Amino acid sequence: MDFDFSDEQKMLQDTVRRYVNEKIVPIADEYDRKGPMSKADARRFLKELKPFGYVGTLVAEADGGPGLTHMEWPILFEELRRGYASLGGIVGITSASTGRIANCGNRELKERILPGLLNGDTIICSAITEPNVGSDTASIETKAVPDGDDYIINGTKMWISNGTIADYVIVTLKIIDPAGGKPRTGQILVERERSPFTAREIHKMGVRSFPTAELVFEDCRVPRENLLRPKEGSQGEPLDSLNFARANASISAVGISQAALEASIRYAKERTQFGKPIGQFQLIQAMIADMMAEIEAGRFLAYRAFFLLGKGVRCYRECSLAKAFCTEAAVRVTSKAVQIHGAYGLSEEYPVERYFRDARCYTIPDGTTQIQQLIVGREVLGMRAFA
Repeated sequence: MDFDFSDEQKMLQDTVRRYVNEKIVPIADEYDRKGPMSKADARRFLKELKPFGYVGTLVAEADGGPGLTHMEWPILFEELRRGYASLGGIVGITSASTGRIANCGNRELKERILPGLLNGDTIICSAITEPNVGSDTASIETKAVPDGDDYIINGTKMWISNGTIADYVIVTLKIIDPAGGKPRTGQILVERERSPFTAREIHKMGVRSFPTAELVFEDCRVPRENLLRPKEGSQGEPLDSLNFARANASISAVGISQAALEASIRYAKERTQFGKPIGQFQLIQAMIADMMAEIEAGRFLAYRAFFLLGKGVRCYRECSLAKAFCTEAAVRVTSKAVQIHGAYGLSEEYPVERYFRDARCYTIPDGTTQIQQLIVGREVLGMRAFA
């Protein structure tokens, strides 16, 4: 596999890196201390980032999107997560969910919803997890009952990224057969203004500016036309979207790790003890070398996952392996960054404590490290640890 960037990709990376360094890095700590980002701020950032291809990244130009590829996604989002992980989360969820609308088979729904999303005017998210349902998606309890021209939705979703600021939510649920047949799993787009629901913010140890919510649907009436149908000729996307989410988590972790490494290198050159920069001490150099090795290995695994996703091949093993390794490596890398900074690593005066908190959060979503290990084991051994 050749991961050399084309001239256009190098230009994209350089342009985004300059923007992130100049505009995003200086304000990240300030916004992190404020807590969950407001809808107004999120929309402003989306509009600012739109020219780089961050909004609806993979949406085809024919549909009004940037028309970028799976190999441009990690370029964009490693840089944004390096600068400000919470903002990368807000934008990443919106961009990926916008792609799901672009790829659905509901032409009228797509034509009505997509332009606002691609302009950064509206925000979208996806809701799968529930209080009693994590990786066991077959046990989803939220239900949609047909009622005339509508569905009536009842249920609770938990840990939903962008949940408190989203205008639209793609809800994964069980659709009840009025004839008494077996319920089937499907996705319905819920529009907040048209079909109100309750959203409660969940405050977290890391990625504090990234809104995360509990969503409660009580007799929420949604038009049947909002049922997301697969595009003609496609096979649907529930598992593919999980694979993409895991690849995205892996490159997010790489971005956070890279930020921690860069901060550690700067500090090791500036901080003096015993009459010389601490970067001259062998144990500091050993930690820097270990951090760099984990980042380089993780970046390879992440890019390989995106490469295979772009080719449309079966890559559960590669996506889960990337997610497990990169997120756990990010915890180790950011922990070393705190250690290199000494007491200042515990202080909010330096960003490494934020990097550590942010990194720790990524070992859980889209399937814990242990779930990813079981998926890799299943793919390698051909034996299932769970149904």
